[in-house]
Amino acid sequence: MKRWLSLAALVVLCLSLVISVACGGGEEEERVKEVKFGVGMPLSGIYSFVGLPAMHALEIANEKIGEFAVAGETYCWKLVIEDNKMTGSGGVASATKLIFENGVKLMYQAGTDAAGAAQTICEESGVLLDMGLAHPQFLGPDKPHSISISPTFLVDTPALFQWVTTAYPGVKTVGLSLADNAFGHAIGEAAIDAARYFGLEVVASEWPPAELTELYPLATKLVEINPDLMICDVLTLKPMQELGYEGRTAYISWAEFFGEYIGYENYQGAMIYQANPYGADLPQEVWDLSVELKQRYGEEFSQFPYYLTTILFVLTEVLEKAGTVDDVDRILETMHTETFDTWIGPVHFRGEELIGINNMMLWPTQVHEIRGEDYVLVFEMSPDEAYELAMEVYGEFSE
Repeated sequence: MKRWLSLAALVVLCLSLVISVACGGGEEEERVKEVKFGVGMPLSGIYSFVGLPAMHALEIANEKIGEFAVAGETYCWKLVIEDNKMTGSGGVASATKLIFENGVKLMYQAGTDAAGAAQTICEESGVLLDMGLAHPQFLGPDKPHSISISPTFLVDTPALFQWVTTAYPGVKTVGLSLADNAFGHAIGEAAIDAARYFGLEVVASEWPPAELTELYPLATKLVEINPDLMICDVLTLKPMQELGYEGRTAYISWAEFFGEYIGYENYQGAMIYQANPYGADLPQEVWDLSVELKQRYGEEFSQFPYYLTTILFVLTEVLEKAGTVDDVDRILETMHTETFDTWIGPVHFRGEELIGINNMMLWPTQVHEIRGEDYVLVFEMSPDEAYELAMEVYGEFSE
C-alpha cells in the first residue's frame, strides 16, 4: 500500500510541478507506448475541493484501463495534469504548457472560464479539447476541435421540465438564482427557454457574484417573489427556507454534503437533473470506482470525478476504433460515426441540429429526487429521446 501524501503537501506539489501519471514503467513496459492526455483542473484555490478528488479518480481509472491496442500497437495513458485554478488565466497557462512543453494532442479543461480561454490555443494548434461543462456557445462548426463528452444543459434541462409539468401540475412559476459567470448563465438560460416552452412563467432570474457569501438579502427577495420552483444550489436555498420558502427546488448536481449542510429534512423532493454518481440505479463499475476512491483517499466520487473518468474511458474506445492516437481529424470522424459501449451504456455523438456540429456526446437523461436520505430515480429518457425533445425546445441551429 502506498503512503499517500497529505492534502497540504499535495497542494504545494501541484503548484510547482506538472503531475504525470502513466500506466507503468521499467523494462517490462518498454514495449508499451504512451499517449498523453493533458488535463487542466483546479488543484489549488477555492475549487481544489473538486479538483483533487477528480485527479485521484482519474489515476484510479487509468489503472483500471491499463494497456489498450490501437492499430496493432500497445498503448497506455500518460496523464499530464496542470493546475488551471478554473480561471481564464489558468486555462491559458495550463493549455500553453500542455501543448508546447508536453506535446499533448488530447486535452480536457475544467471550468467554463478556463476552457473558453484555452480554446483558441487548442483550435489553432489542432488539439482536441474537451470543454467539460462549458456553455454550448463554445461549441460549433467554427470550433471543430472542441467537444463535450460530459452531459449538456441543452439536453438535460427540457427533460426536467417535462417531469415537473407531468408530476407536479401545480408548478406554474419558476425562479433562478445562479452564479454570474458563463457556467451559471449556461444553466440558467437553458432553464428559462425550457420553462417557457412548457408554459411556465419565469418570475425571477438572479445572477449573484460567484464569490457572494451574504445571501440573506438575495434570499429575502426570492422568498417575497415565492416561485413554485427554484433552480439554485443549497447555498441559496438554505437561507430561503429559513425565511419560510416551501416551494420545490432543482439543481444539476448533488453531493452527500449537500444533505448534511442543508439538512435532509429540508431537502425532501429536491430534483437533480444531470448525471451524478449516486443511487441504487448506479452502474456497478461506477459504484466500484466510487468505493475505491473512498477507501484510498477518503474522498467522495461526485459529479466532476464521474465526468472526468468517463471521458478517459470514452477516449480509450475512441482511439481503439479510430486506429490512431494523434490524428485528430480521424479521431473526430470516428466520434461522429461510431457508437461507444461505456459504463453508462451505448452512447454516440450528435449536436448538428442544435450547435451545428456533432461534437456533443449524448448521455441517458435522468431526474432523481431526494427522498429521506436516498437519491431516487423518478424519470428517465434515452439519449436520442432527450435530444429530440431539446430540438423541439430550442429549435434548429442557424448561423
